[in-house]
Amino acid sequence: MKRLVLVLLLFCFAASTYAQSISFFDLTNLTNLSDGQAHTYLTLGKVFKHQYQEVVNGKKIEHFRSINPKEKEQTVTIGVNTVLQNQTVLRSITYTTLDPQHVVNMISQAKRSKMTLKFQGVNQDNNIFIFDNEFYRIEMFISTSDNRGMVKINQKEFVGY
Repeated sequence: MKRLVLVLLLFCFAASTYAQSISFFDLTNLTNLSDGQAHTYLTLGKVFKHQYQEVVNGKKIEHFRSINPKEKEQTVTIGVNTVLQNQTVLRSITYTTLDPQHVVNMISQAKRSKMTLKFQGVNQDNNIFIFDNEFYRIEMFISTSDNRGMVKINQKEFVGY
């Protein structure tokens, strides 16, 4: 009985060690929300707080930071949009973390979601993973020199048949 309790405690500790504030699926869903809805989604869960906003080329870009001081810093950037001629808005979300394990977890989640791995390689700074499907192009980077990682999700224009 004592062994079972010890194993359960170790499992819970290990699970909390690599807890990340947002999942791959949450990030892809954020691209489908307006900037206001994404802002509300990120702050309502009390996991991220609004850090600052900036205006770049007339676009309001908002930066959010994880709240939990026990976790390594994670940030989400929203507001990078492209407006097409037909007034469709394509959104991009950027997620950065100081724990590369979070990006490794997202790579696993992307593979489980049947995203197609289009490229896997290394340059002098990063391990690079590029996933693609009809709706998103996802670039994931794990630094080879620092403890950090980045995920960039770009919404694609969907062309129906």
